[in-house]
Amino acid sequence: MGYGSAMTSIRSKLDERFRPYLLLLCLGLVWGAHWPITKIGLRDLPPFTYGVLRVATGLVVIVAILAVRRGLKLPDRRDLPVILSVGLGQMAAAIALMNLALQLVAAGRSSILVYTMPLWVGLFQLSSLRAGGARRQVAGLLIGLAGIGLLLSPQSIDWGSPGQLLGSAALLVSAVMWALTTIHLRRHEWHGTPFSLMPWQLLVAIVPLAVLALTLEGGRTINWSPTAIAAIIYSGPIATALAYWLAQSVSRALSSLTATMGFLTVPVVGLISSWLMLGEPLTLLDLAGAAATLVGVVVVSVSTPPSEAPLPDTGELAGL
Repeated sequence: MGYGSAMTSIRSKLDERFRPYLLLLCLGLVWGAHWPITKIGLRDLPPFTYGVLRVATGLVVIVAILAVRRGLKLPDRRDLPVILSVGLGQMAAAIALMNLALQLVAAGRSSILVYTMPLWVGLFQLSSLRAGGARRQVAGLLIGLAGIGLLLSPQSIDWGSPGQLLGSAALLVSAVMWALTTIHLRRHEWHGTPFSLMPWQLLVAIVPLAVLALTLEGGRTINWSPTAIAAIIYSGPIATALAYWLAQSVSRALSSLTATMGFLTVPVVGLISSWLMLGEPLTLLDLAGAAATLVGVVVVSVSTPPSEAPLPDTGELAGL
């Protein structure tokens, strides 16, 4: 083999090795920036209508991708529980709670509260762990809860505003629901791949969102501004469909722990991008709360045995 061929082979191997990490970084940027972009879109679009448009445009792209790859097919009936679990819990409920909360809570803080999901997974699985792992998880939970306490303290948000507290509570409820669905996903015996089931999950998700939009927002006018249209294009085809497709490569190429740690870039990017795009203030208390929360998530995730660690696909299924 000549020198040129050897260098080409080495570059090819390096590209294959680092490509998943590059995709993981791109996903962190896409999903992190999605929080302030959604908040901007909600200035012109009602929350449930926005959710319907996001799911519908994402569904079109997912169906097109699967059709090109000849992977579009009816799901196995044995996957129906996970289709309903993800469609209703992680998609419909998460999108509804996210869009409602973002009208009341800062986008950066919202991204951190939702990505406390591994803390709740650790809490729900605490009794099944061995003593050493349980002690580390308890330490991680306490650190994470301390961070949440800082983010929700009277010095961080206005306790005189019911909307701030209700919005923050809605985001934590979303994180808990995401955690419960994550545990279900791990225990489910899969007969189709997460990506092949996604169109059916999106179809399930769009039904309650459409009912809520028609019932509660039927008479509201929609301002089809360029920013609203751009937000929908970003939320559906990019942050929901394309990002999920890319995430499949990451999930296959990296370990569960590596992928889980990588997805923690999302709230970090969410905090920074919200500061840059929306001018949201970054106080020392906010940064301390965010840091403590993320450290707690890291400790809990590292302390979780591989067989019980949160699936790397859970973030993608949430479409955040």
